[in-house]
Amino acid sequence: MSPIKQNSLQTTRQGHQGSFGYQLLQVLKAIFRPGYSRHQAKHDGNAAIVINGKETMRKYTAQAFDFVRFLKVDYPDCRCPEDIEPEMCAAFIETLVARGVAGGTLGCYLAFIRKLDGALRYLGRVPEDAPLLLPTKEQGGTYSFRANTSTEAYCEEESTRILECVRSRGSKKYRKVAAQAIELMIATGLRIQEAVYLRAENIDLDARRVNLEKNVNRTKGGKPRTAEFDDEFVDFMVSLKAIGEQNLDDHGCIFKDRASLPSHVRAEIRRACLALGIKPLGSHGFRKYNAQAKYGELRNQGLDDEAARLKIAQHLGHNRIRVTRESYVSLGPQ
Repeated sequence: MSPIKQNSLQTTRQGHQGSFGYQLLQVLKAIFRPGYSRHQAKHDGNAAIVINGKETMRKYTAQAFDFVRFLKVDYPDCRCPEDIEPEMCAAFIETLVARGVAGGTLGCYLAFIRKLDGALRYLGRVPEDAPLLLPTKEQGGTYSFRANTSTEAYCEEESTRILECVRSRGSKKYRKVAAQAIELMIATGLRIQEAVYLRAENIDLDARRVNLEKNVNRTKGGKPRTAEFDDEFVDFMVSLKAIGEQNLDDHGCIFKDRASLPSHVRAEIRRACLALGIKPLGSHGFRKYNAQAKYGELRNQGLDDEAARLKIAQHLGHNRIRVTRESYVSLGPQ
């Protein structure tokens, strides 16, 4: 019996036990295997089913309750996981698209629903021949994992206006930290998750760079990397480093409430864009702006397109330069 099967028997009982959100959580727990490597999962044939990472499980849990809130309003008769139907999932994704959710975040929601579908089948909660809750494009569905491969980014003027709007008109509780996180993304091109988990020790002022350390900084895939920042941001980075150095009892972290902070920052960005009449591109709009600005600098320094794009891919932490080309930096002047 595979490791996932051994730990899933206790959740195979059917019935309406606990709240809807609790029931979804129990289904996800059945396929949660922390410490079970993806390599081993592939060997056991469970890679498409299991959830390996703790951070991934935290995200899926939050998304599960978000999904439940939607179902309670739009489909009140749906009260247990077995009642979920494909049209409900499609309608939920449409609401996320309408909200302007970033492509990567939308992809996580798609992955969550597909994991839920696989878990329900694996546990025998739904028939194997039941329609897929959210089929991929290859399976005849509408949505792919990466919903938006556009290189569209906030321009310099928009980035400045959004930052100032958040700083002056954002919520009293989050405007200061949201503005700091946004400026950090503009300066370094970090992902929002990486930005809020930055520590004082990660900032190298002399070298004008931040050194990200695997899972400590919540880098994607636990991959360490270095991201540079320009001289114009030195004073700002000095202030962030000072904040972290004052938080030694919190491992030198710059931001507090790091688990929930990204969602609050995104909310501040959406509100600012709405107030300013700017198309909302999520937090990734700043990351893409940073990438395009640095690409322009490299081309002006004499690097050809391939060399400049490779340096940007390394700066952003992309394993494949194709991702940089398709979703961050379009072909520049020859």
